[in-house]
Amino acid sequence: MALTAKAQVIERDFQLARSKANYPAFSEYARRYIKHNKDGIVLANTAMLELAVGEAEIAVRRAQQWTYMTALDDTPDNIASSPPILQESIQEAVEKLERVLSKGPEEHQEYAAIVLARAAMATNASDRVQRVAHYLQNIQLPPVRLPSGYNFALIACGLTVKGLALEEEGRIPEAIVSYDNVALWIQNNPNENCEELCAWTEHALYRAGLLKLRLGDHLAAIRSFRAYHTQALTWPGNFRLPRRATAYRHLSQALSTSFKTVGYQIAANGSPTVIDEHSKFYPEALSLEIAQIHAYWEDSLYAVTAFPGANEKNWRVLVMIEQIIEDRKLLGPGNDADKKALVETIYRASQKTFQSPRILRFLFFALVEKGQYDEAELALKAYLDMAEINYKVKGATAEDSLTHDERVRLDVESKYDITTVMIAGSRLYSKELAKPQEALTCATGALNNIHEYLQNHELVIDLLNDAYQCQGIAYGLQASTTHEPHQRPQMYAKAVESLNNAVKVAPGAFDSQYLLALQYAEMREIAKAILTVKQSISLNSSHIPSWHLLALLLSSQKDYERALSICAVGLKESEWDLAQTDGFSASQLDGEDYLALRVTQAVLQDQVHGPEAGLEHEEALFSLYTRVFAPDPTSMGESLYDIQSVRRRDLSDNDLVSSAPGVVNGGTTGRPRSGSILSSRSRNGGGSDIGSTIGPSASNTLEVPKANYAASITSSIGSNTNRHRRIPPPAAAAGANQSTLGRSLLSLPPPVYRPTTKSVMRTARANKVLVTLWLMSASAFRRLGRMEDAFKAIEEAERVDASNPDVWYQLGLLYAAQEDQETATVSFSKALALAPYHAACLARVGRSYLDAGSLEMAEGILESTTKSLGWDNAEAWYYLGKVFEATDRLTRAKECLWYALDLETSRPVRSFTEALPRYVQ
Repeated sequence: MALTAKAQVIERDFQLARSKANYPAFSEYARRYIKHNKDGIVLANTAMLELAVGEAEIAVRRAQQWTYMTALDDTPDNIASSPPILQESIQEAVEKLERVLSKGPEEHQEYAAIVLARAAMATNASDRVQRVAHYLQNIQLPPVRLPSGYNFALIACGLTVKGLALEEEGRIPEAIVSYDNVALWIQNNPNENCEELCAWTEHALYRAGLLKLRLGDHLAAIRSFRAYHTQALTWPGNFRLPRRATAYRHLSQALSTSFKTVGYQIAANGSPTVIDEHSKFYPEALSLEIAQIHAYWEDSLYAVTAFPGANEKNWRVLVMIEQIIEDRKLLGPGNDADKKALVETIYRASQKTFQSPRILRFLFFALVEKGQYDEAELALKAYLDMAEINYKVKGATAEDSLTHDERVRLDVESKYDITTVMIAGSRLYSKELAKPQEALTCATGALNNIHEYLQNHELVIDLLNDAYQCQGIAYGLQASTTHEPHQRPQMYAKAVESLNNAVKVAPGAFDSQYLLALQYAEMREIAKAILTVKQSISLNSSHIPSWHLLALLLSSQKDYERALSICAVGLKESEWDLAQTDGFSASQLDGEDYLALRVTQAVLQDQVHGPEAGLEHEEALFSLYTRVFAPDPTSMGESLYDIQSVRRRDLSDNDLVSSAPGVVNGGTTGRPRSGSILSSRSRNGGGSDIGSTIGPSASNTLEVPKANYAASITSSIGSNTNRHRRIPPPAAAAGANQSTLGRSLLSLPPPVYRPTTKSVMRTARANKVLVTLWLMSASAFRRLGRMEDAFKAIEEAERVDASNPDVWYQLGLLYAAQEDQETATVSFSKALALAPYHAACLARVGRSYLDAGSLEMAEGILESTTKSLGWDNAEAWYYLGKVFEATDRLTRAKECLWYALDLETSRPVRSFTEALPRYVQ
């Protein structure tokens, strides 16, 4: 019978109320619908059964205080379900519907059967699975004819209920097929959307992904979770967030597993591997997807996570951060934006946890990787203090019996974790912060932990090797910076002992051999150093600092020709050999090592063939400098982890096809939505002040020398010398006053960008290298008598860094060569004002007092110099011997002069410690 217009309007409004689960309106709509459509009794009673079931579920959840928060702990083997309702609570509504079931149209009967099956599945009846099968036995799911509106949602309901029943019978593969039909049904009809459809779709996709993981089919699970994610983009922002967080957790883990598998396959086969006919996985595409899923997982979890109370641990946050860190290791270090985003992610996690040592450990390593060493030091101190307190409070009684998952849940750090942080902390203190005492404390603590707790650990050899290396380096740094002459030999001896222990623990480790050789070289035990560095080269012939050290050792024996040949061999071993590569195949730190060796080669050329030969290499060195200290191309670009970027590029598998040729759609389609939970978090929400965005305009670029600078060195032959020229104030300082423009008081101040400690240190290294290049030129010009060119080179060095004492020392040498002793003394004084313990300057000042007859002043300066940082300065010892000779202390004079001769005969063309790195990268 055709419906009247009034009945059609009522039916439309009735179905809309059902699609929104608007239970209070059901009774009135049912009464009016039957009044205007006598054949609508089945649909009306079907809605009344839905009302009974819905209210019963609400009541039982409220009584048992059940929420979807229980889903946060879901695993493939244990999926939380809503508590069942009592059969008696809906029995009357079921019987009413069954009595009138045959009185309505066939279409109403089919949908009523689906609702009856859904009601049966929601109860605690022992025969509920059989009832579901009975109700659905004559219904084709999915149907051939496409329904619309709420009836479309009922088809999804029927498929999901059928899957639940099959799952309860243990027929998991068949249940998965039913759930997958829901996904296919939704994917083929994207225009259908209502609240009840969202509920049943979420239920089916969620369970499908977890069940596939239970069967071990990770790729199929990924497809289901991808479909889940695609649909989640269309859901309300707060819809079932706990289950979303769980789904993203399992998807992230599955993607990580796939990434490892693909990496191994590509490494073995040399090309991406097709895993099945529907899906290809490329590392580039997977890395982008993993980063996106991390962002959605974080937002979903934090939306339902509060700050922990007393004796509580937000272990789910710890699990998430640990997974992000592990995936980060798989994806690689990324660019500077990625590192910054990772630090901000960990800071946000710290706002959902309380004094978590695990979070502090992750934060420490992330800050070190980012290059924010000052904040890393604070995180290190906090971590070590907290680890010590926890150990004193909890003890180590059950530590060995805890599994990794238990450690995460209890937020307990293992001795291995603490030891690795101590070793990394020692490296940070000595390499980046120049704090040898703190470095020694960390290294000693790490060794104590290893000997007491980790003797049976599988990585004990690596730990011991690293810890002994750190301890040896710390002792060596203390010895080289101490002003107490009686302590220096003891510290050097301890440094050698520690590095020898590292060699004994791991005789095949080239880095220990190199560090020991460098220590011997610093102590002027040249023969031992040569034997040891040859061992390092035999173990790793591509390590440029080892070749560099060998060349310097040969130069200390005055075998300059062999030293030059060693330089040539070492340069050929480097990937930074510019004749063979583009200069960026190796890291920029490798480039710095290469440049340092090239500088030594130029100095040796000067020594063997004269200053003119050294100058011939200057232009090539400046060109190489521009390559080595150019902005790192890998540090630029947008972060994979930037939450705003994730919103802009929410990639589906179709998107991955466009970004990686040959990638086939895996079944998801990203759709933007206005109600995304991502919109509730700001770009820097939860981050500390260290997270100031460094945009492209604030990148840590360096001003490299212009080409005409180097050309001016070689093109100024024949210029007149100027013995009285004075260098003007630094150009940078002079230009600063001219470039300061007035600004309106009403205008906004420019954004303040805080560079990382790493970038500041790299800029300082670059300036130091550039100053070295200019001063090398100045020295060569001075010795050639081209004083005007020498002044120009020193002026350029001053423009780079006027606070470098070597600039003023070279200026003093230049004035001394022009016999302008008064101005030379002023220049030496400026150098000493910048570096009070500059040994070469102090030796020159002592000489000036000696020449002037001020023997007491000369003795005081030279003796303090030779006892402190100038203990290895041959000139200082020589002039001190002359002072003793002039005062008739011939025995002391003889000792000083012999020691000066020993130092001079073992002096390399460049300082070992200034030309070579103390750490192996």
